[in-house]
Amino acid sequence: MKTVVYQYYDGETTPGNEAGRKAMESYATSIGSEYIYEQDPYWRTDLGKYSPHFGTFKPIYEDEFYEYDYLMYADTDVWPRDGVTENIFAEFAETGAEVGICEEWNAPLARKRHTIGGGINNANDMKWVEKVKEVYGKDMPLTADGLPRVFNSGMIVWSREGMEKARKSFKKFISYQAVMVGLPSFYHCDQPYLSAMLEVCEFNWTVMDYKWNSSVHYDPGTRGPKRDVIDLRGDKCNFVHIQMSGANNMNHDQLHTITNKPVDEWPI
Repeated sequence: MKTVVYQYYDGETTPGNEAGRKAMESYATSIGSEYIYEQDPYWRTDLGKYSPHFGTFKPIYEDEFYEYDYLMYADTDVWPRDGVTENIFAEFAETGAEVGICEEWNAPLARKRHTIGGGINNANDMKWVEKVKEVYGKDMPLTADGLPRVFNSGMIVWSREGMEKARKSFKKFISYQAVMVGLPSFYHCDQPYLSAMLEVCEFNWTVMDYKWNSSVHYDPGTRGPKRDVIDLRGDKCNFVHIQMSGANNMNHDQLHTITNKPVDEWPI
């Protein structure tokens, strides 16, 4: 089984970006995987505010990546915890799926209670679901309470077959964005796009264990210099997604502490 971990970053790097990618490179080495990092690929620049995010999909359209049986993409703010020995590719291979992604299980309720960032909330999630149904004829996954489920594109695992299917079946990014006109720019970006395409293109996809993309972030209901932290790491967590404003400018030691230590020991 030949595998690769792929990361990239467009723009001026920060201490956090650099430390995060080195941490993930160490994980890749530890499980016998190859590692590829690209600085400033600027793969797409024509897709608005979130153009850099679509670099997530670059390997799908580049022949050089098809020598691998499996590929994992991870944002540079996704950190492996100390002592991780589990091989994400081995676990994914057992599923037989084409794509693996983790669910932001807390997001639907949070988005019902709060508007996050630039218009990310349940009302707009529902409009997104309606647009996908109207244009593509597909129902998006909902929670038991009828809220749109959220899947995080900060960590994605692909099989070669899944990449081939995406290359042939994905709708053009620009045409998808045209469908989403009228919604905030977040709904035009890579994450909602991928969630839609998993259903629209009828992938065999799996929800991976949350241990592979466990979030820590500030409570969207708090403001000020000392905001409350939502810590969703569990005891068996392998990767921590540090979704905290300002984290990109933290150094290795600070981010390593956030990844591995209790919140009351964090340097914030």
